Amino acid sequence: MPFRILKPRGPSLPVVGHVPHASISIPPDVRDEILLDDVGLARELVRLTDWHTDGLFAWARDHGATMFVNGSSRLVFDPERFADDAQEPMSAVGQGVVYTRTTSGDRLRVLTDRERAQRIVELFEPYHAAISGLVGSQLERFGRSTVLDCHSFATLPLASEPDQSPDRPDICIGTDPFHTPEALAARLEHSFRAEGFRVRRDAPFSGCLIPLAYHRRDERVSGVMIEVRRGLYCDEGTGERLPAFAAVRAALRRAITNASVFA
Repeated sequence: MPFRILKPRGPSLPVVGHVPHASISIPPDVRDEILLDDVGLARELVRLTDWHTDGLFAWARDHGATMFVNGSSRLVFDPERFADDAQEPMSAVGQGVVYTRTTSGDRLRVLTDRERAQRIVELFEPYHAAISGLVGSQLERFGRSTVLDCHSFATLPLASEPDQSPDRPDICIGTDPFHTPEALAARLEHSFRAEGFRVRRDAPFSGCLIPLAYHRRDERVSGVMIEVRRGLYCDEGTGERLPAFAAVRAALRRAITNASVFA
């Protein structure tokens, strides 16, 4: 399957660290359907990949979290979208569960309804079934589960993004009105500011992933999204790590643990 489940290094706690967009892996059959040449594809991957977020948040396993890491690029399918385009706002710009447009609006692929449905059945649904099962096992054992949704974002808005304000924070905390306790969001804001980060809630991005089996149904499942501005830790033109990577990772670790996410 195109994901990895990494167990905690030590005693387990009811926390799932979800890393959906760190991979650049595209299977050959999917590459064949993408209309971009190699240069264009590389450029799109640089823009869309949440570079090194698997490494930025890997320490969560030391605190009892189980990591759920997508092994496929979001250009294969995007697990953070709703499968139904009628429910998914990003489908309006061709970036629903299977992208048909690039960040600049160019045609990415031509996909029939049948091919799209097949991608959902073969990849999207098993992915969500697996993460739902992981959360379900934590509910059975602990009576609760928290999903820490781990992302990064570009310093300047991509043309396809709804929020085009150039004034972007260092950290964006994404919340869900049903699944994100106000106290958790407030603690995270305070902890990130104490580390010297500029922080905003639900801007430029809002929401967080909750497995579909529990979405807006089960209050025992809480969630929050942490978005890190890429320019803090990587070269946004290449995706290469900057020397500051280790310091940013350490600051994230302190902020999130001090916010009692693993308590």
